[in-house]
Amino acid sequence: MNATEMHSITFCGVLGILTACTVNGWAQPAAPSTASTASQSASQMRASDRMFYWREEGRELHAMARHRERETELLLKKEPGPATDEFVKQMRLLAHQLEEAADYADGQAKKAAREIPSEMIEQLPATAR
Repeated sequence: MNATEMHSITFCGVLGILTACTVNGWAQPAAPSTASTASQSASQMRASDRMFYWREEGRELHAMARHRERETELLLKKEPGPATDEFVKQMRLLAHQLEEAADYADGQAKKAAREIPSEMIEQLPATAR
């Protein structure tokens, strides 16, 4: 298996995980208007958990994309020429796809953050806001 295939498999795995998380794990149940304070608090907690999860995913995906870009630049410096052109093209494509996945994760974190009441956000550590 060559490096291009391995990167494609890795990217598909990342997208699969992101898709599974959004489809299966975090659909908000509709709360009845007479919901207790405890269930509202649990719902808010789930939103904060989602926010933290997506922020961390976004950070990791951005880091992976930067790492791929650095690898590509080093490869170009070490072995420039037509033999590496296709691999470099694939690495840049992977880095771009990782950035897109990171942007999606960032958007999901912002969406979850909007579901958290402002008084609860004030209780979060400053690094988490």
